[in-house]
Order: sequence, then C-alpha cells, then structure tokens
Amino acid sequence: MGSKEFKFELHTHTIHSDGAFTPKELVESAKKYGYYGIALTDHNTSSGCKEAVEWGKKLGVLVIPGIEWTTFYGHIVVLGGNSNIDWRKVNRESVVTLIKEAKVQGDIVGLAHPYRVGYPVCTGGKNEFPKEIFEHLDYYEVLSGEVDDISNQRSIKEYNDLIGLGYKLSPTYGRDWHSDKDKEGAKYGATYLLSDKTELTLSDALSLIKSGCTKVGYRDTANNILEEKK
Repeated sequence: MGSKEFKFELHTHTIHSDGAFTPKELVESAKKYGYYGIALTDHNTSSGCKEAVEWGKKLGVLVIPGIEWTTFYGHIVVLGGNSNIDWRKVNRESVVTLIKEAKVQGDIVGLAHPYRVGYPVCTGGKNEFPKEIFEHLDYYEVLSGEVDDISNQRSIKEYNDLIGLGYKLSPTYGRDWHSDKDKEGAKYGATYLLSDKTELTLSDALSLIKSGCTKVGYRDTANNILEEKK
C-alpha cells in the first residue's frame, strides 16, 4: 500500500434526494473538513453529480459521481458514473446480474450500512440480498454514520467473517452525509485511500478502492478504527 493517505467521504446526499446540501454546499463542506475527495451517492439518482463535479474542480475537491440503489432489500452504492442501470430493476433476483453489468461498464460497487434499520422515508437499509453478492462487490461499508453506532459492531463482525472466508472486499466508511450538522459528542470517520502518488484522478480513486488500498479512520485523524476495535 502507498505511503500517502487521501481522506475521502464515500457516501453523501444532496437535495437531489433526501439531503439538505445543494451540490455546491456539499463540496464546500467537504473542503472545510479537509477531504481530498467525496462521492455523491444520492438515492436512485445521479442528477446532482454534474454540478458537484464542476464545483469540485473549482474548489479543489475530487468528486466521484455515484448513485445509491435504494431498495427494500438493501442499499447498493455504485461509484464512477459510467453505468446506466435502472435502479427500479434491482431486487433479490436481479441484483447480482446488475452489479456485474455496472462493473463491466467501468464502475465499482459496494454494500452500504448492512445492519441499519430502515425508516419509512428510506426503507430497506438492512442488507437482505443473497450472500452471492459478496462474490461480486468491490467494497463493504464496515462503519456507517456515527463511529460508535451499535449497528457497526455487527458490520465489523460480518466483514471480518467474510474476509476470513476468502472474500475480497475493501473496507470503507460512509458518513451517509445529509447535512453540515454534527451530533453533539458524536465521532465520525473517513475512508483513507493509500497511494504513493501525490495527486489522484477519478480513475486512481476507483482503482485504489477496488484494489483494497483503503483504511477506515476518523474524520480528524487517520488512526485505523478497525484495528482499535479488534
């Protein structure tokens, strides 16, 4: 793995789905917190990505176009902006085929917050897809939201079990960032991409995530959370 750590937030939302940010405000907040890059992953739409990418270029934040397939069976995040999958077709029977199709078209695919309990506005937060998906996913959101959220304990355990079984899944963190408001006393994380390069392109970022050059750290420090929680 590389010697330089690039701080990313890989799970965000704007007013194009259920977030409070405009694309500009999201990029401005990312800049404020010192992120090298973010992924815009609105629910079932990529309509805000073009604007976010443009603001990223202006403000010096690398923006990864993405989408969160939001279904009753779980949430799948697709990064890269290369594929054009109809999210309405994603279900337990089709998900593996559609993941493979997105990857053939040049995107990378990960599982979001596997043990989150859904709520009426955004049901299906908990993963209920067939286990076969793990053979085809590139990454697994090991921690989501607040670092100490109890659901993350189950995600960490499942991730370690999957790795022990030989699955190749890069660990990531996702704030599931909807607004520029921190909960008092909460700790938040970040995904650090590890590279020997001094700058990253979109292609570099996708390649690093896919190849396992990731570390789950805190937003304010790159200390390895997964090592701390062993």
